[in-house]
Amino acid sequence: MTRISCALCLVAVGLLGIDSGFADPAEAEDTAYRMARKYVEKAFAMAPTDHSGVCGGGTAIEFLIPVNKGLDYVFLVGTDLAARDVDIYVYDDVGGLILDDRRPGRLAGVQFRSSYNGTTKVYMHMASSIGLASWYVLVGRRGS
Repeated sequence: MTRISCALCLVAVGLLGIDSGFADPAEAEDTAYRMARKYVEKAFAMAPTDHSGVCGGGTAIEFLIPVNKGLDYVFLVGTDLAARDVDIYVYDDVGGLILDDRRPGRLAGVQFRSSYNGTTKVYMHMASSIGLASWYVLVGRRGS
C-alpha cells in the first residue's frame, strides 16, 4: 500500500467512528414532557401539540400561538441527544421581542404573562446539532 492509500484508509475508519446523530422523535417528546412536570405542579395546563419535527443545525421553525391577556404561558423545547444547542424566541403580535432563551444546551423554555389578546410568534432555532436532531415543543397555559 502506498502512503496515500494508507492515509485514506485511516480517514475512512475515523469517519465510521463519528456519531452521525440519528434523530429520535420519541426521545425529544419524552424530554419535553419531563421538562413540563414542574409547570404542571404550578397549575399549568400543558397541551400536546403538532409542533415537532426533525431538522439540522441552523434551522428555525415558526409557530403562531393564540394568547389571552392576563394568562401565563410557557413554551418548552425538548430535543434528542443529536441536538447540541436549541434556542427559543417569543415575539408579540407587532413583532416586538417578548423574551428568549439562548442559553447553550439542548433544552430551552420561556414563561411570560400576556399583556394583550392576540397571537405570539414562537421561533424554535436549532442552533447546533450532530446530523439531524428531533425536537418537540410543548405549550402550557395557566389562568382563566
